[in-house]
Amino acid sequence: MNRHRLILALVSLAGVIYACAPYHQENARYQLSTGNPENAAYEIEAALRSDPKNLQLKHEAAEIFTRRGQQEYDRGEMIAAQADFMKALYYEPTYAQAADYLGLIAFSQHDWQNAISYGKKAAGLTGQPDPTYVLQAEEELRKVQAGGIKPYRVPRRRHYYRDTY
Repeated sequence: MNRHRLILALVSLAGVIYACAPYHQENARYQLSTGNPENAAYEIEAALRSDPKNLQLKHEAAEIFTRRGQQEYDRGEMIAAQADFMKALYYEPTYAQAADYLGLIAFSQHDWQNAISYGKKAAGLTGQPDPTYVLQAEEELRKVQAGGIKPYRVPRRRHYYRDTY
């Protein structure tokens, strides 16, 4: 009889844990609708811990992290924004808006190769032509590869202690 109760308790516990995902998902939607992607991110990750294979939750996570990343991008917080866009692509690798923002960030950092990669990925996912920054990054990359523009290198230290006698 005790074994039967234990199995029943485990099944009930599994039901409660699974039911947590919809609760957190609704909280995430509410937080996002009220303009609070910080709390929405917390809630959607809690939902994903309860139901990690749920594709709808992953899509919503990509949307939430992209929205939060946009706010950080607008405030100039590029490291935080980049992390959120990467997290969005982790949850949904085909989320074009996150890829586009990563391309813009790479372009601003003169990381021409990643700007091209992310920009082309975003354009391909949306069926749009390559964004202007991709074309500019391709031109800059050609210049670097042709030797016209040298990538920044730390200058060698001069030794001023040599004898001048």
